[in-house]
Amino acid sequence: MYSPAFGGDRGFATAQVEELASYGYIVVTVDHTHDASEVEFPDGRVETATIGDAGDTVLAEAVAVRAADVRFVLDELATIAAGANPDAEHHRLPHGLAGALDLTRVGVFGHSLGGAAAAAAIHTDPRIRAGLNMDGTLFGPDAVAGSDRPFLLLSSDHPTIPEDPTWDELFANQHGPILELRLDGSAHLSFNDGQLLFPQLAGVLGLGPADLVRLVGTINPQRSIAVQRRYLRAYFDHYLRRNHEPLLAGPSPRFPEIQFVRSGP
Repeated sequence: MYSPAFGGDRGFATAQVEELASYGYIVVTVDHTHDASEVEFPDGRVETATIGDAGDTVLAEAVAVRAADVRFVLDELATIAAGANPDAEHHRLPHGLAGALDLTRVGVFGHSLGGAAAAAAIHTDPRIRAGLNMDGTLFGPDAVAGSDRPFLLLSSDHPTIPEDPTWDELFANQHGPILELRLDGSAHLSFNDGQLLFPQLAGVLGLGPADLVRLVGTINPQRSIAVQRRYLRAYFDHYLRRNHEPLLAGPSPRFPEIQFVRSGP
């Protein structure tokens, strides 16, 4: 399951989602109502973003709502796995869909606020077996509370900036395996499809070279995607499919852009 950044929609992670899907994962991406730019419901109603205040208190509330959204979607997937269709029209399920879902092996990942939602969701829902946060500060008590299941933190390139204190708090509370990696040359928006789109639209958007470095870093976007895809798949293969992944054991000469920052417990 995927949760996007604050104000983002479920289509922002095509590069990561298609990788997992191409290796046999079923990937469910989530739009968060009144947080995403727009969400259309089955009756045609469209709800747009209403969260204007991005202060810590509001973002903590947003993370709690997102974690509840993840739990709701998991409940609906359980209905599908049982052979029923929870959609508004109650159509018959496509042939084979129910049998394709293995809800004993659920992972959740997200970017920015979506990464915080992943951390909160794995704490509050024992059905989630592994979680991954791509460059997200952890807002709210559930996001830093940790769990006994594995969690990965993948950060942008900030070697001279002090560690995010919320990540320190998660490390202190986590009982299951936890690993922090850093992608050299990346920036905060290197973890969604914007890393490909912003350079192409720079002229239209009035973005200069310095603006692009601030948004998507200095790493080549295609290389960034290749590295992220491989580590995302390695992580979920390791913990959901029990396939041993040497990439998670230490630095790899094939991927020198990935720095191992710390691990625990």
